[in-house]
Amino acid sequence: MNPKVGDIEGNVHKIKHFYHKLLPQNPDLIVFPELCLVGYPPKDLLERWWFIEQIQKAKEELIVLTSNFSNSGMLFGLPLPTNEDQGRGLVNSALLVYQGKVIHQQNKTLLPTYDVFDETRYFDPARQLKLVSFKDEFLGISICEDAWNDPEFWPKGRRYQLDPIQVLAEKGATCLFNISASPFQIDKEVVRYRLIHNHSKRFRLPFVYVNQVGGNDDLIFDGKSLVCNNQGNLIEKAPGFQEWAGIVDFANKSPLKEDRFQDSIESVFDALVLGVHDYMRKCGFKKAVVGLSGGIDSALTAVIATRAIGPSNVLGISMPSPYSSAGSVEDSQRLSQNLGISFEVIPISSIYFSYLSTLSKSFSGTKKDTTEENLQARIRGNILMAFSNKYGYLLLSTGNKSEMATGYCTLYGDMSGGLAVLSDVPKTMV
Repeated sequence: MNPKVGDIEGNVHKIKHFYHKLLPQNPDLIVFPELCLVGYPPKDLLERWWFIEQIQKAKEELIVLTSNFSNSGMLFGLPLPTNEDQGRGLVNSALLVYQGKVIHQQNKTLLPTYDVFDETRYFDPARQLKLVSFKDEFLGISICEDAWNDPEFWPKGRRYQLDPIQVLAEKGATCLFNISASPFQIDKEVVRYRLIHNHSKRFRLPFVYVNQVGGNDDLIFDGKSLVCNNQGNLIEKAPGFQEWAGIVDFANKSPLKEDRFQDSIESVFDALVLGVHDYMRKCGFKKAVVGLSGGIDSALTAVIATRAIGPSNVLGISMPSPYSSAGSVEDSQRLSQNLGISFEVIPISSIYFSYLSTLSKSFSGTKKDTTEENLQARIRGNILMAFSNKYGYLLLSTGNKSEMATGYCTLYGDMSGGLAVLSDVPKTMV
C-alpha cells in the first residue's frame, strides 16, 4: 500500500479498496503496513490533537467495516493514544480487528532513533509482547524495527538487548507477522529476506512481512513484501515500487527461486522514478521542467521524469551561452526527441553580456574567475524558475551527490529546483 502522509481519508479509502478487492478470495486475514492509516513518517502531525481525533474516527470506521464481512480479519498500523500521565502519550500500534471488534493491539517495542528515524520523539515503547489467538493459530505480531534485532543475524553491533521475535516465538506463536515502513536502500531487499529467512528457520515458523511502498518527500519505500514458510523458504515476494495485493496459502505454496532479487542499479532507477512520481502526485504537481545541458546528469534526470509522469508532462530547455558547444544543444534536442518530451532552446548570450556590462564598472581591474561562470548558471536557474512560476511546473534540479558533496555546484544556479532527483546518487553510479 502506498499511503499519503497526513491524508487519513485517502488512506482509509485505499485500505477499503484493497480489503474489498481481496474479499472474494475469502482470506482469513488481510494485512496492511506500519502506520498505513497516516503514512510514514507523520512527524509533528502526531503532536496535533485534531490529527489524533481524526485517527480515532478512522479507526472506528475500519472496525465497522469488518463487521459486515465475518470471515476476514484486518491487521493495520496506526498511532494510538495511551491515556497515561507519563511518557509521550502515543504508541505505534498494530491493530487486529475482526467481526467488528478489536481483538488485539500490539505496540511497537523497539523505537529507532538513527539515520532517518526519530520515533522516541513521538512514541512510547510497548510494555509487553502478547500473542493473539486467531482462527486456530497463535499470531505473534511485531512492527518494523522489532524484527531487526536477531542476535544470530547480528552477532555484533546490536542496538537493543531485547529480541521481540524471539519473545513471541518462545511464548508459543504459530505464525509471525511484521508490518513495516522500511525505506529503500541499495541491496536492502536481500538483507530483509535473509533476516526473515533466519527468523523462520530459527523458530520453525512461517513469517509474513508486509512493507509500505511509495515516496514521501526524501524517503522512498520499495515495498517488496515477502512471506517465508516454516522452513525459511521464500514462498511469496511482492513486486517492488508498486502497490500489490495477493493471497498466500501456506499449505499450498511452493518455494520461489531465491535469486529473484533486483539488480542494484535497476532498483535505484526504479526508486527514483517512484520518488519523482509520488512527490509530484502527493504535492499536486502535474508537469516538470528540466534544464538540459547535453550532459549525462540532465539526460538521466529527464529520463527519470519521463518514466515517472509521462513524456507529455515534461519540458526540456536548452540554454546555450557563448561558450556552449553546438553539440550540447544538438544532444539535448536528440534526447528530447527520443523521449518524446517538449523541447525549447532559449539562448542566454544577450542576458549574460548584459550582466557583464552592468557589472563592468564594479568589476573593473579584476580577473575573470568563477564569478562569470556562475553568472551563466544563475541565469539558467532564473529562466527555469520563471517557467515553474508561470506554468506551475516542478523544476527538477540535476546535480548528483558527488557534486553536492564537493561543492561543485552553483547556489541559485544549477541547485535551483523543487526536487533534487540525483542528490543521493554518486557520479560513479550515474
